[in-house]
Amino acid sequence: MEHSYFQNILLEKIELFNYFSNLPIRLYSNNVLIGHFPEKHPSIKHLLGSQEGFLNLVFSENQFFTCQYISNDYYEYFIAFELDPIFLIMAGPFLDEAMYDAKLSTLIKRHTLPIKMKGKLQDYFSKLMVIDNTKCFYINKLLMTLFTDHLNPAPKETHSSEQSIPENYFVTTYKNRLTMFQHPPYFLEQVIIKLIKSGTKANASQILSEINSLNRAKLSDNPLRSLKNSLICSCTIFTRAAIKGGVTDDDAFTLSDAFIYEIEKTDSMSELDKLEYRMVETFIDKVHHVSTFKFSLVIRNTMTYIMNHLSEKLTLHVIAENVYVHPNYLSALFKKEVGITLFQYILKRRIEESTYFLKYSNESIADIAYFA
Repeated sequence: MEHSYFQNILLEKIELFNYFSNLPIRLYSNNVLIGHFPEKHPSIKHLLGSQEGFLNLVFSENQFFTCQYISNDYYEYFIAFELDPIFLIMAGPFLDEAMYDAKLSTLIKRHTLPIKMKGKLQDYFSKLMVIDNTKCFYINKLLMTLFTDHLNPAPKETHSSEQSIPENYFVTTYKNRLTMFQHPPYFLEQVIIKLIKSGTKANASQILSEINSLNRAKLSDNPLRSLKNSLICSCTIFTRAAIKGGVTDDDAFTLSDAFIYEIEKTDSMSELDKLEYRMVETFIDKVHHVSTFKFSLVIRNTMTYIMNHLSEKLTLHVIAENVYVHPNYLSALFKKEVGITLFQYILKRRIEESTYFLKYSNESIADIAYFA
């Protein structure tokens, strides 16, 4: 009876959350869906005919009353919020940024989806909320306000394995002080970021060696898993630095995916150490390759805009408007720096995109022509 009463209260609260946040939300009890709001909402699994559900998303268990922001392979984000070992709240899906053309192309390639689905996918993603860091903060507060009033009629003693992130923070801080552990100085990380952004390989290995001469943070009880987690964190930092250095986000994230895959399949500690140096060098090479073209910021922004909207109708006026220059100036500058006209460049990129699908997919030529 008490369990049923508590469950009804939770259902009322998830309805309130949906009303104020406009985010879809589901409530699970022992991994069984017992309620959701709204009754109907967009779902990538229905669009693709997949039977996969929300609970296939991976999150850390026993992190009670803690918002965990997790994502799937379709760029969708969710918030997992555990109330206790029985009840789980899953809010979402939402996006961290609006879906653009290049990202959609990557998604279609990664999952070998039919090109003809692009229109449906665009329509689906346009209906999802885009939530930035500020909105995430307030959604977090809303969840905490609604669900951390200890409604469970039989609260049980929290064991050390069930500590929340704030509790673990204080425990870890205490252990670090006992062992005299300190994280590597922040300025050394900034030096690595600066070298990647500028495409400068000199001293990069030396700085990384200096960082690695210090003890790494413990990110798992398993030493191998801890090292892998650390390298994945490094890869994330290197990826953002490369994007700021001029590498397109699509290229940078694709390279990041490749390295993370390599990290996961490598089970030798010494090989993982070598892999981190290779990551730094490869990201620096990527930035250096972009910078050797010596394109101005206007032209780099133009190329990025074209890539992100490749399958849309592109005109000189629209492109110039989005890079904030006069069309005549953009046309002349592009020809001067790149050596071909703007529309020759667009045609070249579309041919490259079509060549990819001709080579790696079974799509019809008509569908490929529509996509590109």
